Amino acid sequence: MWNVSCFRWSERINCDRRVVRGDSWNVSAWADELDDLVRAMAGAYIFGIPLLFTMEMWWIGEYLATTEVPTLVGVALAVNFGLTWVGGFKSKSTFRTSLDETIDAVAIGLVAAVVMLVILNQIRPGDSIATSLGKVVIQAVPLSIGAAVTNQVFGIRTRDARKSNPPVDEGLSPFQAVLSDIGATATGGLFLGVSIAPTDEVPMIAAALDYWHLLAIVLFSVLLSYGIVFASGLNRQPSGGVFQRPFTETVLAYIVSLVVAFAALYLFDQISLDDPVRSIAEQVLVLGVPTSVGGAAGRLVI
Repeated sequence: MWNVSCFRWSERINCDRRVVRGDSWNVSAWADELDDLVRAMAGAYIFGIPLLFTMEMWWIGEYLATTEVPTLVGVALAVNFGLTWVGGFKSKSTFRTSLDETIDAVAIGLVAAVVMLVILNQIRPGDSIATSLGKVVIQAVPLSIGAAVTNQVFGIRTRDARKSNPPVDEGLSPFQAVLSDIGATATGGLFLGVSIAPTDEVPMIAAALDYWHLLAIVLFSVLLSYGIVFASGLNRQPSGGVFQRPFTETVLAYIVSLVVAFAALYLFDQISLDDPVRSIAEQVLVLGVPTSVGGAAGRLVI
């Protein structure tokens, strides 16, 4: 039996020393690390999703010179190191812990960019490595910043709250709780959706998607919404009732997000009721990605 230090994203140097038996890993440390990972991914998309839907970012990445790629990676590392170093003042972070967190944030930004660009069909099998790499790296900069900021702001606070008593929706009936979730989802979805709905990116993306991409978009939107609200450790607890369980609440919220997406597209004259059903459905599903992310963020606020 011996003591080991558990390493967590934003508490690597303040983590209590724990006792483990034999070669087994501390389960709590792994759970905290998983929470940090999901929370960072959620923050990356909340912060960076408007730029993921910006065609100028795709074009810049597509024509990015090979020599500029290391420069962008260096910028991402420098900015994130500054954020983690300043954010770690309260926990007295060392140079090494800040560097570790910086590398984690940039790595998550790169992964998040790859996943989203593949799902949106902006990275294709026939694309050159240089083109794909440029698109990924330029998107990874804002995504990594979102990941770093989220864990710096919410990491320690979330774990402290979870160790005590996590809040629940007290004083609300199940019906009121459902209405509150619907309102928060619609508000958050509109917050992100109206900034993307009037642009040409939505029909451009939708026109290039096949059924597999559409299916991937639906699954990704639902999983990301669930991850942001329930798996990221951002201190959200269901209050009970059939529509307040994680699965049913996530599905209901996604349906609301799609309705918000349809309303935003219709409001900005991007679709009409005379358009083919498939065209309408494709654009609604595409815009449903940012509206579901915004809706999940909105439910965290209530």
